[in-house]
Amino acid sequence: MAHVLLIEGFSRALVYFRPPLIRALQRAGHQVTVATYLEPDDGVAAAMAEMGVPCEHLPMARNRVRVLGDLILLWTMWRLLRRTRPDVLITWTIKPNLYGPIAGRLAGVSRIGIVVCGLGRLLLGSGFVSRVGWRMLRFSARRADRVFVQNPDDLASLHLHRAVTPRTKAIMTAGCGVDLDAFAVAPLPDRPVVLMLGRLLASKGVHEYLDAAAIVRQQRPGVVFELAGLLETGNDAVSEVRIQAAVAQGDIRYLGFLKDQDLVREAICRSCLYVLPSWHEGTPHSTLEAMSMGRAIVTTDARGCRETVQEGVNGRLVPVRNATALAKAILDMLADSSRLAEMGAASRMMAESKFDADEVAATIMREMGL
Repeated sequence: MAHVLLIEGFSRALVYFRPPLIRALQRAGHQVTVATYLEPDDGVAAAMAEMGVPCEHLPMARNRVRVLGDLILLWTMWRLLRRTRPDVLITWTIKPNLYGPIAGRLAGVSRIGIVVCGLGRLLLGSGFVSRVGWRMLRFSARRADRVFVQNPDDLASLHLHRAVTPRTKAIMTAGCGVDLDAFAVAPLPDRPVVLMLGRLLASKGVHEYLDAAAIVRQQRPGVVFELAGLLETGNDAVSEVRIQAAVAQGDIRYLGFLKDQDLVREAICRSCLYVLPSWHEGTPHSTLEAMSMGRAIVTTDARGCRETVQEGVNGRLVPVRNATALAKAILDMLADSSRLAEMGAASRMMAESKFDADEVAATIMREMGL
């Protein structure tokens, strides 16, 4: 039996995305501890306690680089690892991936893996900041035993920037997978309802979604566009003013942040088509959930997104940052309800064959010697 420590940058991901892996580890007899930045009233510690998993707090600022704060985070991670003495460390998201392997080696952790859930604006950008980011990731990744990557484009970038070496084995996974039982197939609704779930960031394609909704509703005013997601701060954030303006015009219904999986399932059940116009992803989990529930997909021909759609089979691919093309694809999809049902069934088959969360968990456990 091994003691496994999971460090996650977004606390709610431990509840939304990690349970299949946690359950698989527990079934195999391993002890699991998780660590994250616990937000007020996020309910994560209580949810983990119900699963029998201790939850540790880390002073981690999302979406911000703070030299002193990040040094404190590294030191806190090292202290946590020295105190809990895990045999295996696995990290997700940028800050845990940058600092976790360093703290892990200093603390004497024997097996370390990082999961690259998309490269993000920092690494996909250009200039000095991007070069510094790659230098930091290269230094950190070379101290890991395994780097789990979620799409071929990210894998190519990691090789190009020498962030993986023959010693640090890179492993492709189908994202984090989707819980096929939790997101069972649901019948399509009678009304034409389009849905997008995600953080309210420009790089998620929120502006394109709002613009496409306005274009579509000029031609088909009966189409309902729903949007759900967490309001963010920072340069990439879409302002609440922009969202509320689209609501006031009648172009969208804003559902707010969906705090649990029941609300996510309800939103997908109401929809007949799922849309994600993101500029880049690792593998978008919301898209996998919609596929698992039998929904056709419209998404961008971008890294991480294109892996979820077989053009014309379970959905459509459109160019990045092109609201007009997005609107045309949505109108084409909504024009034939029987075709929507066929594509939704193909999405479910694709989820079962390629994106099963249990298979992803088995891959991670096998590669980490668990």
